[in-house]
Amino acid sequence: MRLIIDKELVKRKMKRKKTFAVLLCTALAAAASAALLLSGCGPKGSKRPKLFNDTLPAVEPDPGTHVSVAAGGEPNVIYKPPVDGSGYRYGPSIMYYADGSCDAWFSTPGYGGEWDWITVKHSDDGINFGDEKVVLVPTPDSMDKFSCCDPGVIYFGGYYYLGYTSTIVEGGVNNNVFVARSRNAAGPYEKWNGSGWGGDPAPVVYYDEGDTIYGAGEPSMVVRDGVLYFYYTWACPDGEFIKVATSDTAEDWPARLTYRGDAYEKINSQDSCDVTYLEDAGKFVAFTTQFRFAENSGLVLLESEDGITFRHTQYLCEGLYKHLHSLGVSKRPDGHIQLKDKLFVGYAFSDGDGLNWGKWATAFQHLELALYKGEPQPEGNGRLGVRCGEWLTERPADPPMIAIATHPRVIELFSEEVDANIGGLVWLDPMLSAHEIKDTSKLKFSGYDKSLISIKKGRISSNGSTGETTVKVRYNGLETELKVYVRSSVSEFQGSSTKKVVEFTPVISEYELTAGQTHKPQIRGLVRFSDNTWAEAYNSDKMVSAKRFPVTYTVSDESVIKVNDRGIITPKAPGTAEVTVTIAGEKSFVVKVKVN
Repeated sequence: MRLIIDKELVKRKMKRKKTFAVLLCTALAAAASAALLLSGCGPKGSKRPKLFNDTLPAVEPDPGTHVSVAAGGEPNVIYKPPVDGSGYRYGPSIMYYADGSCDAWFSTPGYGGEWDWITVKHSDDGINFGDEKVVLVPTPDSMDKFSCCDPGVIYFGGYYYLGYTSTIVEGGVNNNVFVARSRNAAGPYEKWNGSGWGGDPAPVVYYDEGDTIYGAGEPSMVVRDGVLYFYYTWACPDGEFIKVATSDTAEDWPARLTYRGDAYEKINSQDSCDVTYLEDAGKFVAFTTQFRFAENSGLVLLESEDGITFRHTQYLCEGLYKHLHSLGVSKRPDGHIQLKDKLFVGYAFSDGDGLNWGKWATAFQHLELALYKGEPQPEGNGRLGVRCGEWLTERPADPPMIAIATHPRVIELFSEEVDANIGGLVWLDPMLSAHEIKDTSKLKFSGYDKSLISIKKGRISSNGSTGETTVKVRYNGLETELKVYVRSSVSEFQGSSTKKVVEFTPVISEYELTAGQTHKPQIRGLVRFSDNTWAEAYNSDKMVSAKRFPVTYTVSDESVIKVNDRGIITPKAPGTAEVTVTIAGEKSFVVKVKVN
């Protein structure tokens, strides 16, 4: 399947002239920018990575030679959630350097209704990790407004590229994949916006199948011979898959990601995978967990000679903590590993009590890799993992500051309004507990359009005109941002009961499908209302009331395709057809579909 992008849409991003692009294939798209960035050079040692210069000569991969993995030594628990609350650091992306130092990025709880943020910790020796810092959070009122989670990081061309998952849909479905970049591990990061870096984010992988399922996310990246291999999960009505796309490594690589197919189908309650390239064997090796959260949870290896098609080769529980999930494996900046490297895996775990959802500790544990000839062990050796004794902790009495935040992060004013409060400013500790910022004299506000608003002592006033601007808030070296909209009337405020449709455009305007294909895309419209709210519309009450704003689909030739009342396309026979999509009988657009 190949998708042809609506070029006008790439120029437009919703109600403003920001980009909202869609990429190739199974709804790949273009993505991401830095919003609530915490600036500064970050943890010690994170500025200039020391790269390796010992790359091994190319090896012709042997399908009869396999990789074995064993857990080495006791797990090192680097994070414990509080006894009296929840907390986690799951899905680490771990990068080590030639000098033995290491950076690790984690998913952590968010604040103010944002589900997840991403933090980073640095280690000088790969064992003892220092201070933590929040480095990526959602951009308010944007395509990643609910979360930034599942980090997957790679370094090339002088930049750290941080892939992550997010959605605009309540309930954690219809996820897309985004990318941000920075010169430094600890930020500040700028997000891919569909045509460049910075501003509001757009997806690099856009999910367009059944809208009640997880969707796309959890990226992992490897660079080999100048080719970027981009892996991501894809959960749809047909199953759960790991998919792969490739691109070159130019700065605008998200615009040229090309879908290459399914790397493998997930089985046995598997998580996402973290992919590496083992130079000693000339093989791509993917690490994942299966039977997640269970007594028999363990680590799984998959191998590939071409980086496109993978097969299961080992299942390991022995020596690992039980009830584990969401792992990441340490690797070099380009995603490579060697047998001589001191490798370790990071994973989240708990005591297995179902009531402890979202309350997980994190362990780092050394791995021992070897090559062998013979039959793989995809079913394992029958030995289970071990249970961790102490995995909770008390809250510290004097915790450090890892982020600042404000709630709400969107402020709306009348054009004549003066002296409105910027409220809810707090600083956050490693347990993500919020503390009031009492010394407001240290707050600094910058980056906003001074012709539109004025800010004085934490109070904001309109200067008489309408528009929008972004405000950066800085405190003790940490930074967040919020968006300010100045409206001319009450009817333009978000949440107006009298709102009407003012714009309706296709997310994807042309499809090229194959008769009989199992993956069936969903036609979605991007709708903007008179109260300046926006959403994707396809007869789902998740974002837009289907009763108040029903969407209809009219097909020009039903012998070629069938489209149901939720916009799902079923290709029937070779040919072309047009689908006219109308919302509330007011606004329409046309989508073209070609079936091969």
